[in-house]
Amino acid sequence: NVYLYNSPFQALMAANLALYGDDPRGELYMRFTYDLWKNRVLPAWRQVMGKNGGWHEGGEYVGIGIGQAVYQVPAMWRSATGEDLFQTEPGIRGFLDFVVYRKRPDGTDFRWGDGAHFDKTAPDLIPLALEYRHAAAYNIRPPKSRPEPSSWPWGPLTDASLVEGNAAQALPLAKHFDGIGLVVARSDWSDSATYLTFKAGDNYWSHSHLDQGAFTLYKQGELALDSGFYGPKYGSDHHMNYSYQSIAHNLVTVTDPGDNALPGGKVLREIANDGGQRRIGSGWGLQSAPIDLNEWLEQRTLYHTGTIQRFYEGPDSVVVIADTTSAYNNARSGIGEFSHRTRRVERMWRTVIYDRHADVVIIRDVVHATRPEFRKRWLLHTQEKPEIGGDEFTVSLPFDGARPSGGRLTARVLLPAQPIIQAVGGPGQEFWVDGKNYDENGTLFQTMAKKAHLKEAGAWRIELSPASPSKEDDFLVVLIPRSGLEQPAPEVRRLGENNDYGVEIRLGEFTRQWWFTANQQSVRLETNGQGVFVTAEPPASSSDTTWWGRFTSWWRNL
Repeated sequence: NVYLYNSPFQALMAANLALYGDDPRGELYMRFTYDLWKNRVLPAWRQVMGKNGGWHEGGEYVGIGIGQAVYQVPAMWRSATGEDLFQTEPGIRGFLDFVVYRKRPDGTDFRWGDGAHFDKTAPDLIPLALEYRHAAAYNIRPPKSRPEPSSWPWGPLTDASLVEGNAAQALPLAKHFDGIGLVVARSDWSDSATYLTFKAGDNYWSHSHLDQGAFTLYKQGELALDSGFYGPKYGSDHHMNYSYQSIAHNLVTVTDPGDNALPGGKVLREIANDGGQRRIGSGWGLQSAPIDLNEWLEQRTLYHTGTIQRFYEGPDSVVVIADTTSAYNNARSGIGEFSHRTRRVERMWRTVIYDRHADVVIIRDVVHATRPEFRKRWLLHTQEKPEIGGDEFTVSLPFDGARPSGGRLTARVLLPAQPIIQAVGGPGQEFWVDGKNYDENGTLFQTMAKKAHLKEAGAWRIELSPASPSKEDDFLVVLIPRSGLEQPAPEVRRLGENNDYGVEIRLGEFTRQWWFTANQQSVRLETNGQGVFVTAEPPASSSDTTWWGRFTSWWRNL
């Protein structure tokens, strides 16, 4: 985690490369350094970064941690050994994409995990961008025009030929960071773009939250935000009871009133029952960080918390299908332990669709609880108070200098039928969990006021629940982000009943229909008579000779 990469690992590598061959003790020290680098650190990078880059820690921890080691260690190693890991490790190159895509249209970083600063540049971003000639990353904060060393205490020298303000526009509008299970999609690369993030992956212990299956949505401001404040200190009541837990994120909770085991250890401390995911990772004092990939794999039942089963990007749409059941339950859930919690969820799948043509987000959830009386709550967090009317709610952001046209979110709830929609929050209930407001006894806002750049702790949330208890429920919500300069929202209506249901989006003469099938993780898009099929289910039987069966089999094999 950040402690290793803050500087000790780079110093270890530098000192032992200098010592090796000059002192008889250097052989033993280099054996240790080699083992740590090649057999422990590098495999962890491959796991976390995947093929496309990424990092699991939030906020400034990307900068003060991995943001230097990711360049300096491979560069020193290449200089000493000739082995060029920049060429053989795609995740290192993908880290540059991650740094670019984590930037919202307002130029700050997205709010995943622990973080108090969202404008910190990775220290060795420039030399890494020079290595790959990655203009988009280089231009996040380009250096001065005159050549100068880009990494202390040595080069490479900066290169003004990479300065190109619109370099990011050459990149795809969506990216799947497969190692951490993160998808970022946007409408375009302008300041007024719609910006969507969705997370569903495994737990890597350090400075991340219990938020698998959560999404955020930004347009002219934070419309569906990752709420909570990182403070007033690490491990505070607000941090552990609210911002760290699932309740502070845009996902589904399932509450068992009897889920009230204490953490144990030397200090017994009650933690709010938020109905959320298993409590694992740093801060809980329950287990040490896995020392390497092998140890993580030995405890996979603990750290496996979700999988993006399918990522599809078409010409004007993005579809993500994810299974986050393991974030709520594992083999030890239900034995009375605080970390593993009670067994409340048998199935938790979420499908997220960004229809770029209509600029609409569709969230579909399939939730199977262990018992019908366990209350399901579909959550969406906002800074401003939402307005509720029938099966719809809206959130409008104020007009100010930072937002020349305040963003607006309109949400249509298509499932469950006759939904219960409640707004929770406001003065005295901003961080409400299990009957208590975790605002540090009223002092949290004083701390927040001293940090003007932190304006998105949230103050309200929508809680959407079925009208009657049931073990199995589907949620289907259509989110329509708009700014004050845009045309009215498209017409949206629910299609079908029972097993097959969907969403129709009508925008002028253009009509799109997104179809789902109960208890199946698949999506079918019909656009003016043309179809696209995306599924996370096993391939159709070869005996299926219908036109639709032949089409779906062909599509799955693309």
